Amino acid sequence: MHVEVAIIGGGIAGLSCAANLGSDVSAVVLEAEPTLGYHATGRSAALYTECYGSRTIHALTTASRTYLTELHPQTSTPRGLMFVAPSGDEEAIANLMVEFGPLVPSLLRLTPTDVEQSCGLFPTSLVAGGVYEKGARDIDVDALLSSFASTARVNGVTVMTSAPVTAIERSSGGWTVVTSDFQYTADVVVNAAGAWGDRIAAMAGVAPLGLIPLARSVFTCDPGQDPQAWPMIVDARERWYLKPEGPHLLGSGASEIPSEPMDARVDERDVALGIEKVTTASTLNIRSVKNTWAGLRTFAPDRIPVAGFDPDHPGFFWLVGQGGYGIMTSPALGALAGCLVRSLAIPEELSNCGVSVEDLDPLRLR
Repeated sequence: MHVEVAIIGGGIAGLSCAANLGSDVSAVVLEAEPTLGYHATGRSAALYTECYGSRTIHALTTASRTYLTELHPQTSTPRGLMFVAPSGDEEAIANLMVEFGPLVPSLLRLTPTDVEQSCGLFPTSLVAGGVYEKGARDIDVDALLSSFASTARVNGVTVMTSAPVTAIERSSGGWTVVTSDFQYTADVVVNAAGAWGDRIAAMAGVAPLGLIPLARSVFTCDPGQDPQAWPMIVDARERWYLKPEGPHLLGSGASEIPSEPMDARVDERDVALGIEKVTTASTLNIRSVKNTWAGLRTFAPDRIPVAGFDPDHPGFFWLVGQGGYGIMTSPALGALAGCLVRSLAIPEELSNCGVSVEDLDPLRLR
């Protein structure tokens, strides 16, 4: 079967791209797992925040807000984000205000008393203060992924699960992509395979970019009170975080453990380290955990996502390296990728937010 675009990977990257190809482009999404979003997409703390990452990430994030709040409001709800610094580390608070204050005018600097009153876990004796981002939002990953998948299907994109790619070859005028049950020819191959991105490239005879998968374990616990009105709470130097998850708290030591591409498994030592960090920084008494899970966050070497055609292999499009930003930037990154795949100019609303094609081009990593 021939399609104009074959997308390898049915996570947030591949489906956001598929949703932005339009109804006049024939396309297929090939996901190796039985369900969409099985790996990194389904294992994210999933917060929308404009106080995270580089200027490029900030541009993609702000360009995604309209999708999450106006076009598809079912995908996100207000949460708020509070950064907390331990006693004696006023510098961390000052650094956050210098870095993100000019980008997020509504950002508030909090006194130790403000922090204490926010949720009761941080008495003034433990904290130097904090920073509060009112505009941060919870993202419903299932709803967001479904919105992309639904749009893609309405536009005629075939979305296939349990379809691992076994071979990719350069063919006359395009590519041949082979799965266990089907063989496609395509004008363009989009590599949206996450942690497996370099392996997919090698299969196609394309040089790797040096993608870096990093594992992180997460736990949920009972805070002993209702946390639903609390913001997400993050250490000012990103050494741990807590996020309300229904009646429980989701927590992590924010580890980054180098890993091979794999179905990430919980590291009990990483969970124990996360609990130690959280209980040292707060009065939270964690006697037991309710649940644990782990995932991979895959970065490009410069920690900026990659979106663009490989400079040495026409028709091979990279859409990888979203790291810890993939969910919240997916509306903008998907729109950008959809335009680049079709050789169109990126939407004006993206460029108005500072999104630059050159910043994301894989050529920078060659």
